[in-house]
Amino acid sequence: MSAKVRAIGAKGNIMKKRVITGIAAVGLGLALASPAYADQDSFITTLANDGWNGPVDTAVALGQHICSDIAAGVPQATTLQTISDNTTDGVEPKDAAFFYSAAATQLCGH
Repeated sequence: MSAKVRAIGAKGNIMKKRVITGIAAVGLGLALASPAYADQDSFITTLANDGWNGPVDTAVALGQHICSDIAAGVPQATTLQTISDNTTDGVEPKDAAFFYSAAATQLCGH
């Protein structure tokens, strides 16, 4: 086999490895992305099972805010007070605590 043929064969192998690596990366990305939806769904289901029936986008945004506060080390009491103070329908502290708990277990760190 000539050096030119071996070089072409080597380039073909490199290309195959890149394609396989690319496919694996996409597959891994999809595998990791799927649980995020499941966690979001679990979060909403947890809230709905407790009687909450508000807009999903609002609940998810609040849950993500809670996760940001947790990641930043904001004390739970501070986050709960912020939720209670800044919601238009005056969320009571016990309801804010339920949201906090649901977000912490269903959304944060997943």
